[in-house]
Amino acid sequence: MENEVGVKLGSQCTAGLGGRKTSWLLSQSQIVSVISSETELGNVAGGDLLLFSMGGGVSKSEYDRIRKELILKDQVIRTLQERLGDGGYIGPKHAAPGGADGADELLPPERTTMVAKAPNKDRVSVAEPTSGLKREKSGSFSTRFTLLHEAKELLGEGIEQPDSDAKSRYNQGSLDNYDGGAPVNSSSMGKLRRVEVSAEVMPSRKIMSTKERVVYPKGESSRQLLLKILQSNVLFQGQSHGEIRDCLDAFFPMRVEPGHLVIKQGAQGDNFYAVESGQLEILVSMGGAPPIRYGFLGPGLGFGELALLYNMPRAATIRAVTEVELWALERNTFREILASHKLNRLNRTLEVLRKIAILSKLTSSEMQQVAAAMEWEEFGETAAIVRQGEVGEKFYIINKGEIIVTQLDANTGEENVIRRLKAGDHFGEMALFKDEMRSATCTAVTRVQCVTLERAHFIAMLGTLQELMDREPAHLETRDLAHRRTSTEALVEPADYKYYMEIPREELEVLQTLGRGAFGRVRLVRHAASNRAYALKCLIKSHIVENNLKEHVLNEKRVMLALDHPFILKLYTTFKDRTHIYFLVELALGGELFTYLRRRDHFEEPVARFYIASVVLVFQHMHSKSIVYRDLKPENILLDNEGYMKLADFGLAKLVTDRTWTLCGTPDYLAPEIILNKGHDMAVDYWALGILIFELMTGSAPFYAQDPMQIYALIIQGNVKFPAYMGRASVDLVQKLLCQNPARRLGNMKHGIKDIINHRWFSSFQWDSLKIKSMKPPIVPQVRDDFDTSNFEDLRHEVEDPGHECDWDPDF
Repeated sequence: MENEVGVKLGSQCTAGLGGRKTSWLLSQSQIVSVISSETELGNVAGGDLLLFSMGGGVSKSEYDRIRKELILKDQVIRTLQERLGDGGYIGPKHAAPGGADGADELLPPERTTMVAKAPNKDRVSVAEPTSGLKREKSGSFSTRFTLLHEAKELLGEGIEQPDSDAKSRYNQGSLDNYDGGAPVNSSSMGKLRRVEVSAEVMPSRKIMSTKERVVYPKGESSRQLLLKILQSNVLFQGQSHGEIRDCLDAFFPMRVEPGHLVIKQGAQGDNFYAVESGQLEILVSMGGAPPIRYGFLGPGLGFGELALLYNMPRAATIRAVTEVELWALERNTFREILASHKLNRLNRTLEVLRKIAILSKLTSSEMQQVAAAMEWEEFGETAAIVRQGEVGEKFYIINKGEIIVTQLDANTGEENVIRRLKAGDHFGEMALFKDEMRSATCTAVTRVQCVTLERAHFIAMLGTLQELMDREPAHLETRDLAHRRTSTEALVEPADYKYYMEIPREELEVLQTLGRGAFGRVRLVRHAASNRAYALKCLIKSHIVENNLKEHVLNEKRVMLALDHPFILKLYTTFKDRTHIYFLVELALGGELFTYLRRRDHFEEPVARFYIASVVLVFQHMHSKSIVYRDLKPENILLDNEGYMKLADFGLAKLVTDRTWTLCGTPDYLAPEIILNKGHDMAVDYWALGILIFELMTGSAPFYAQDPMQIYALIIQGNVKFPAYMGRASVDLVQKLLCQNPARRLGNMKHGIKDIINHRWFSSFQWDSLKIKSMKPPIVPQVRDDFDTSNFEDLRHEVEDPGHECDWDPDF
């Protein structure tokens, strides 16, 4: 292409200068619209080039500038493609069958700025903005992408700038809060603060409800359309046939008239949508300007799947261009379906395990651990699952189907049928304890579903058969007692909490705001009588109620009262009034570890090791009390005046005795079992520890993407690329922590967190010195006095939302 500058999506630029026209376009696998400032060039099929040809000659510096704009534009467009083409979080909200949020509203077409009129398609097309031309004094033309600024605002996720200088990878973003409240960005690469997300708390009684779900009738063509959409979606990968079937049944129909809105930009999302027929347009408004059309949605597309995970404001308005037929799946229904299937399967597995004599020495908690570790496998009709004479390494429980067991007669050479196995039966249990040849062949008569466990993983979790047989009964009772600890037993009343203080709120003088979050502020306060400084976390009650976070706030108080560790912020007391809830906590004036990481780009290994070891000690304390943290990240690690760690923000922490099902955490740090709604326990903290090690040593999270759904897809794939400078020991530790199967994850096996403490990455680390604080921290903050806030952003001039009266908290 002699007269064009072509920028390959996601790769380097190739160039040829000269020509007469100025135009640029983005083509996808389907035909897209070509925009020209001078002439309509028509349609171009295939390829994925961003093309640019310019009239007249240009200087090398001008060409370099244009190239950078094109690359940045390419990043914007690719992010939009990811969100729109794969669903992303641009999609409709729908509260209940039979009606649509905003469906009664009309947005006049004349109020819409049409970026480009694209041909009618049955897939997403991205209609791109035209470049504005401005003649320079030299006589050549320069390009100004008129929507570049607006598109960056739309994405708002730290788009990577062209590397024109030696800037740090950290943007000069602001410190948004004191203890991990609500950041403004889900991307670690942009180095803006990251937001934690949370779905509604799902009680176990709701998961196990026997109430029949509504089944919405569908024709075979509709079921096939929905099935194809689900099979291509990361949230449905690895789900069982039964789970997929129930999800298909739960999609309810919607019909939307032309011109009516399916959703409004900014509305909270509850549903995932699939287009059966018709066409919708995607409209985005920025800064109060008229909405701009960014593309179309047609039959066979699913969109808005992020709403299946948690509540998130929609990033666009979706309007029907023609009459549209949609299918919608609501978040709570989706989560209940997955959780109930997995919990039922877990319980059925436990029933079988309890009947196996050789496993009778296992405690209740160990039985749970074995059941949770078993993996799902399927075998086709006539498949040989195990063969006589092979060394057995795996144990099987049949979940569905029928198996025939045959044995070869050495004298006659004939296969004799010994027995038939059905759902609920098991075989191969001796393979868990020793190498032994299979005595028979097991063949699938029908399609068979099993849960399986390999010997190596069983031994890593619990030890050998001899070790299990040799255990003392007292040891077993202690382990089971710890497992049976209830939330009531774990709670500490304020009267029994040694750090609890009777301080009237009226005696606290607010001096300065230290941080801000989605639900309130953290302020520096002075107690007039003692002249002591504290941090006062102020949460707006109405925001908590609107976002269904009441249980999280109550958990935060319970958990903080139950913890006592030098590396955890101490809670002193709580207050409430008509509009707010208050936590009076220990002050850590050194600021956030996130701030220091942002300044340095990444930490050297000894620095990272010091703070990772501090987190390990905190987790050892928390997990001994059956408390899972669920929100580890540099933003939640504060430093005291000396540089020692203080873990903050326990809003997502919870006492867990078996498994919990609520999706919560920060996107970069979510474990795969949380994303896939498999139920989770303390093992998610070890996954997050692996993410933190990688981020501290490289400056970014390992599963980086602009869009949350892309992050989750990368997490589920689990492929980590390590920089060459990371040593073998650190790579090995991260790999073992980022194990997809939580039962095989380091820290969650036979020796628990001691496996992490004893890992070779810590081979020369002085754990005892850290525990007694005789080890000097690698970062020593500059703090002048007890009221010095220089390590925090100045937020004195920010306007705060006062909230409104709310009385949901009579027992707080």
